[in-house]
Amino acid sequence: MTISVVIPAYNGARFIDQAILSVLNQERRPDEIIVCDDGSSDATLSICRRYADQVSVWSNRTGPSGFVNGWNTAICRAKGEYISILHQDDLLSPAFIRLGMEALEREPSVGHLFCTCQYIDEEGVVVGSSYPDVGELRVVNYNGLGYVRAYQQQGSPHIHRCPGVITHRRIFEQCRYEPLAGHIADDDFFYRVGMYTDVLGLLQPLAAFRVHPGSVTGSMEDSTLAGQLMDDYLYQCRQWKGHSFLDAEAYGYFVRNAFKYARRYIGFGVKRGNLKMLARGVRGWMQVHTL
Repeated sequence: MTISVVIPAYNGARFIDQAILSVLNQERRPDEIIVCDDGSSDATLSICRRYADQVSVWSNRTGPSGFVNGWNTAICRAKGEYISILHQDDLLSPAFIRLGMEALEREPSVGHLFCTCQYIDEEGVVVGSSYPDVGELRVVNYNGLGYVRAYQQQGSPHIHRCPGVITHRRIFEQCRYEPLAGHIADDDFFYRVGMYTDVLGLLQPLAAFRVHPGSVTGSMEDSTLAGQLMDDYLYQCRQWKGHSFLDAEAYGYFVRNAFKYARRYIGFGVKRGNLKMLARGVRGWMQVHTL
Protein backbone atom coordinates (compact mmCIF):
# COMPACT_ATOMS: atom_id res chain seq x y z
CA MET A 1 0.00 0.00 0.00
CA THR A 2 1.55 3.26 -1.14
CA ILE A 3 0.63 6.79 -0.14
CA SER A 4 1.28 10.20 -1.67
CA VAL A 5 1.05 13.45 0.25
CA VAL A 6 0.17 16.41 -1.97
CA ILE A 7 0.52 20.03 -0.86
CA PRO A 8 -1.32 22.56 -3.03
CA ALA A 9 0.27 25.98 -2.62
CA TYR A 10 -0.44 29.56 -3.54
CA ASN A 11 1.42 32.47 -1.89
CA GLY A 12 2.07 30.29 1.12
CA ALA A 13 5.64 31.38 1.92
CA ARG A 14 4.86 32.13 5.55
CA PHE A 15 3.91 28.60 6.59
CA ILE A 16 4.75 26.14 3.81
CA ASP A 17 8.17 25.33 5.23
CA GLN A 18 6.46 24.04 8.40
CA ALA A 19 3.92 22.05 6.38
CA ILE A 20 6.66 20.30 4.37
CA LEU A 21 8.70 19.53 7.47
CA SER A 22 5.66 17.98 9.16
CA VAL A 23 5.50 15.50 6.27
CA LEU A 24 9.23 14.83 6.19
CA ASN A 25 9.14 14.13 9.93
CA GLN A 26 6.54 11.38 9.66
CA GLU A 27 7.30 8.11 11.46
CA ARG A 28 6.22 6.40 8.25
CA ARG A 29 7.48 8.45 5.33
CA PRO A 30 5.04 8.75 2.43
CA ASP A 31 6.11 7.10 -0.80
CA GLU A 32 5.79 10.44 -2.57
CA ILE A 33 5.57 14.10 -1.55
CA ILE A 34 4.39 16.61 -4.15
CA VAL A 35 4.07 20.37 -3.87
CA CYS A 36 1.90 21.92 -6.57
CA ASP A 37 2.40 25.67 -6.75
CA ASP A 38 -0.47 27.52 -8.44
CA GLY A 39 1.51 30.48 -9.75
CA SER A 40 2.61 32.12 -6.50
CA SER A 41 3.99 35.65 -6.60
CA ASP A 42 5.85 35.34 -3.29
CA ALA A 43 8.77 33.11 -2.23
CA THR A 44 6.67 29.90 -2.03
CA LEU A 45 8.34 28.23 -4.99
CA SER A 46 11.90 29.01 -3.92
CA ILE A 47 11.20 27.70 -0.40
CA CYS A 48 9.79 24.47 -1.78
CA ARG A 49 12.77 23.97 -4.07
CA ARG A 50 15.05 23.79 -1.04
CA TYR A 51 13.55 20.34 -0.50
CA ALA A 52 13.85 19.21 -4.13
CA ASP A 53 15.94 16.19 -3.11
CA GLN A 54 12.98 14.83 -1.12
CA VAL A 55 9.94 16.59 -2.56
CA SER A 56 8.67 16.83 -6.13
CA VAL A 57 7.87 20.45 -6.94
CA TRP A 58 5.55 21.42 -9.80
CA SER A 59 4.54 24.94 -10.79
CA ASN A 60 1.51 26.09 -12.75
CA ARG A 61 2.97 28.87 -14.85
CA THR A 62 -0.52 30.02 -15.95
CA GLY A 63 -1.92 30.18 -12.39
CA PRO A 64 -3.55 31.04 -10.17
CA SER A 65 -6.41 28.74 -11.12
CA GLY A 66 -8.40 29.02 -7.88
CA PHE A 67 -7.94 27.05 -4.69
CA VAL A 68 -10.32 24.19 -5.56
CA ASN A 69 -8.76 23.67 -8.99
CA GLY A 70 -5.37 23.77 -7.25
CA TRP A 71 -6.43 20.92 -4.99
CA ASN A 72 -7.61 18.81 -7.93
CA THR A 73 -4.44 19.49 -9.92
CA ALA A 74 -2.31 18.33 -7.00
CA ILE A 75 -4.36 15.15 -6.58
CA CYS A 76 -4.09 14.34 -10.30
CA ARG A 77 -0.30 14.37 -10.10
CA ALA A 78 -0.14 11.80 -7.29
CA LYS A 79 0.83 8.20 -8.09
CA GLY A 80 0.18 6.56 -4.72
CA GLU A 81 -2.62 4.09 -4.04
CA TYR A 82 -3.74 6.43 -1.26
CA ILE A 83 -3.58 10.22 -1.30
CA SER A 84 -3.46 12.69 1.56
CA ILE A 85 -3.92 16.39 0.81
CA LEU A 86 -2.24 18.88 3.16
CA HIS A 87 -2.89 22.58 2.85
CA GLN A 88 0.09 24.90 2.88
CA ASP A 89 -0.57 26.33 6.35
CA ASP A 90 -1.57 23.11 8.15
CA LEU A 91 0.44 20.39 9.88
CA LEU A 92 0.50 16.63 10.36
CA SER A 93 1.55 15.01 13.64
CA PRO A 94 4.50 12.58 13.25
CA ALA A 95 2.38 9.47 13.82
CA PHE A 96 -0.43 10.35 11.42
CA ILE A 97 0.60 8.42 8.31
CA ARG A 98 1.78 5.40 10.29
CA LEU A 99 -1.44 5.12 12.30
CA GLY A 100 -3.65 5.96 9.34
CA MET A 101 -2.10 3.39 7.04
CA GLU A 102 -2.08 0.73 9.77
CA ALA A 103 -5.83 1.25 10.18
CA LEU A 104 -6.42 1.06 6.43
CA GLU A 105 -4.30 -2.08 6.13
CA ARG A 106 -6.67 -3.72 8.64
CA GLU A 107 -9.71 -2.53 6.64
CA PRO A 108 -8.64 -2.63 2.97
CA SER A 109 -12.20 -2.24 1.66
CA VAL A 110 -12.46 1.23 3.26
CA GLY A 111 -11.51 4.06 0.92
CA HIS A 112 -11.44 7.10 3.20
CA LEU A 113 -9.96 7.86 6.62
CA PHE A 114 -9.79 10.93 8.82
CA CYS A 115 -8.32 11.94 12.15
CA THR A 116 -9.50 14.69 14.46
CA CYS A 117 -7.36 17.81 14.68
CA GLN A 118 -6.28 20.73 16.80
CA TYR A 119 -6.79 24.35 15.83
CA ILE A 120 -3.63 26.43 16.03
CA ASP A 121 -2.93 30.13 15.60
CA GLU A 122 -0.25 31.92 13.61
CA GLU A 123 2.40 31.01 16.15
CA GLY A 124 1.39 27.36 16.36
CA VAL A 125 -0.33 27.76 19.74
CA VAL A 126 -3.28 25.41 20.22
CA VAL A 127 -6.52 27.41 20.45
CA GLY A 128 -9.08 24.61 20.19
CA SER A 129 -9.85 21.19 18.78
CA SER A 130 -12.29 19.67 16.32
CA TYR A 131 -13.29 16.94 18.78
CA PRO A 132 -12.53 16.23 22.45
CA ASP A 133 -9.29 14.32 22.98
CA VAL A 134 -10.37 10.86 24.14
CA GLY A 135 -6.88 9.89 25.29
CA GLU A 136 -5.77 6.65 23.70
CA LEU A 137 -6.44 6.11 20.02
CA ARG A 138 -10.00 5.12 19.10
CA VAL A 139 -10.82 3.87 15.60
CA VAL A 140 -14.46 4.14 14.50
CA ASN A 141 -15.94 2.66 11.33
CA TYR A 142 -18.77 4.78 9.88
CA ASN A 143 -21.19 3.89 7.13
CA GLY A 144 -21.81 6.67 4.61
CA LEU A 145 -24.74 8.37 6.30
CA GLY A 146 -23.16 7.91 9.72
CA TYR A 147 -20.08 9.75 8.48
CA VAL A 148 -22.15 12.65 7.16
CA ARG A 149 -23.96 12.94 10.48
CA ALA A 150 -20.71 12.82 12.42
CA TYR A 151 -19.21 15.50 10.19
CA GLN A 152 -22.25 17.73 10.50
CA GLN A 153 -23.14 17.32 14.14
CA GLN A 154 -20.03 16.42 16.11
CA GLY A 155 -17.02 18.58 16.79
CA SER A 156 -16.31 22.29 16.48
CA PRO A 157 -17.56 23.04 13.88
CA HIS A 158 -16.92 19.58 12.36
CA ILE A 159 -15.45 16.35 13.70
CA HIS A 160 -12.41 16.84 11.42
CA ARG A 161 -10.98 19.27 8.91
CA CYS A 162 -8.85 18.93 5.77
CA PRO A 163 -5.49 18.06 7.35
CA GLY A 164 -5.38 14.45 8.46
CA VAL A 165 -7.41 12.81 5.68
CA ILE A 166 -6.35 9.83 3.54
CA THR A 167 -8.40 8.81 0.52
CA HIS A 168 -8.00 5.89 -1.90
CA ARG A 169 -7.39 7.04 -5.44
CA ARG A 170 -10.43 5.04 -6.65
CA ILE A 171 -12.63 7.49 -4.72
CA PHE A 172 -11.14 10.42 -6.61
CA GLU A 173 -12.09 8.69 -9.85
CA GLN A 174 -15.74 9.01 -8.76
CA CYS A 175 -15.69 12.06 -6.53
CA ARG A 176 -13.59 15.21 -6.94
CA TYR A 177 -13.51 18.55 -5.18
CA GLU A 178 -16.22 20.62 -6.84
CA PRO A 179 -15.50 24.31 -7.64
CA LEU A 180 -19.25 25.03 -7.68
CA ALA A 181 -19.34 24.16 -3.96
CA GLY A 182 -17.41 27.36 -3.35
CA HIS A 183 -15.96 28.12 0.05
CA ILE A 184 -17.07 24.78 1.53
CA ALA A 185 -15.76 22.58 -1.28
CA ASP A 186 -13.94 20.46 1.30
CA ASP A 187 -17.17 19.86 3.26
CA ASP A 188 -18.98 19.08 0.02
CA PHE A 189 -16.38 16.45 -0.88
CA PHE A 190 -16.68 14.79 2.53
CA TYR A 191 -20.49 14.65 2.25
CA ARG A 192 -20.25 12.87 -1.11
CA VAL A 193 -17.48 10.43 -0.14
CA GLY A 194 -19.94 8.41 1.94
CA MET A 195 -21.81 7.39 -1.21
CA TYR A 196 -18.80 5.37 -2.33
CA THR A 197 -17.20 3.89 0.78
CA ASP A 198 -17.35 3.34 4.50
CA VAL A 199 -15.08 5.69 6.45
CA LEU A 200 -12.57 5.16 9.26
CA GLY A 201 -12.23 7.81 11.93
CA LEU A 202 -9.16 8.07 14.16
CA LEU A 203 -10.48 9.93 17.18
CA GLN A 204 -7.17 11.41 18.19
CA PRO A 205 -5.78 14.83 17.16
CA LEU A 206 -3.08 13.86 14.66
CA ALA A 207 -3.19 17.02 12.57
CA ALA A 208 -3.40 20.77 13.05
CA PHE A 209 -5.62 23.25 11.22
CA ARG A 210 -4.20 26.76 11.28
CA VAL A 211 -6.53 29.70 11.86
CA HIS A 212 -4.98 33.00 10.76
CA PRO A 213 -5.88 36.25 8.97
CA GLY A 214 -4.02 35.28 5.80
CA SER A 215 -6.08 32.15 5.10
CA VAL A 216 -8.85 32.10 2.49
CA THR A 217 -11.43 32.48 5.26
CA GLY A 218 -9.44 34.83 7.46
CA SER A 219 -8.78 37.27 4.63
CA MET A 220 -12.48 37.70 3.78
CA GLU A 221 -14.52 40.59 5.16
CA ASP A 222 -17.38 39.37 7.40
CA SER A 223 -20.21 40.41 5.07
CA THR A 224 -18.46 38.91 2.03
CA LEU A 225 -18.00 35.64 3.89
CA ALA A 226 -21.66 35.60 4.95
CA GLY A 227 -22.81 36.13 1.35
CA GLN A 228 -20.46 33.44 0.08
CA LEU A 229 -21.64 30.91 2.65
CA MET A 230 -25.28 31.74 1.94
CA ASP A 231 -24.69 30.87 -1.72
CA ASP A 232 -22.66 27.78 -0.83
CA TYR A 233 -25.34 26.31 1.42
CA LEU A 234 -27.99 27.10 -1.18
CA TYR A 235 -25.90 24.99 -3.56
CA GLN A 236 -25.94 22.15 -1.02
CA CYS A 237 -29.72 22.46 -0.64
CA ARG A 238 -30.21 22.21 -4.40
CA GLN A 239 -27.71 19.35 -4.73
CA TRP A 240 -29.24 17.19 -2.01
CA LYS A 241 -32.95 18.03 -2.32
CA GLY A 242 -34.75 14.68 -2.61
CA HIS A 243 -31.49 12.70 -2.83
CA SER A 244 -31.84 9.15 -1.54
CA PHE A 245 -28.44 9.13 0.18
CA LEU A 246 -29.29 11.67 2.88
CA ASP A 247 -32.20 11.65 5.30
CA ALA A 248 -34.26 14.66 6.39
CA GLU A 249 -32.00 15.34 9.36
CA ALA A 250 -28.85 15.56 7.23
CA TYR A 251 -30.60 17.66 4.58
CA GLY A 252 -32.00 19.95 7.25
CA TYR A 253 -28.44 20.88 8.22
CA PHE A 254 -27.99 22.58 4.84
CA VAL A 255 -31.34 24.36 5.09
CA ARG A 256 -30.57 25.71 8.56
CA ASN A 257 -27.20 27.03 7.46
CA ALA A 258 -28.60 28.61 4.30
CA PHE A 259 -31.14 30.46 6.45
CA LYS A 260 -28.49 31.39 9.03
CA TYR A 261 -26.18 33.02 6.52
CA ALA A 262 -29.05 34.66 4.63
CA ARG A 263 -30.19 36.26 7.92
CA ARG A 264 -26.63 37.33 8.63
CA TYR A 265 -26.23 38.87 5.19
CA ILE A 266 -29.57 40.66 5.46
CA GLY A 267 -28.39 42.03 8.79
CA PHE A 268 -25.26 43.47 7.18
CA GLY A 269 -27.43 45.06 4.48
CA VAL A 270 -29.74 46.66 7.04
CA LYS A 271 -26.89 47.87 9.25
CA ARG A 272 -25.10 49.49 6.31
CA GLY A 273 -28.21 50.72 4.54
CA ASN A 274 -27.03 48.81 1.47
CA LEU A 275 -30.06 47.99 -0.67
CA LYS A 276 -28.14 45.67 -2.99
CA MET A 277 -26.93 43.56 -0.07
CA LEU A 278 -30.40 43.55 1.44
CA ALA A 279 -32.00 42.45 -1.84
CA ARG A 280 -29.45 39.69 -2.34
CA GLY A 281 -30.00 38.39 1.18
CA VAL A 282 -33.78 38.41 0.79
CA ARG A 283 -33.46 36.56 -2.53
CA GLY A 284 -31.33 33.92 -0.82
CA TRP A 285 -33.85 33.59 2.02
CA MET A 286 -36.72 33.18 -0.47
CA GLN A 287 -34.81 30.63 -2.53
CA VAL A 288 -34.46 28.38 0.51
CA HIS A 289 -38.23 28.67 1.11
CA THR A 290 -39.07 27.68 -2.48
CA LEU A 291 -36.82 24.61 -2.68
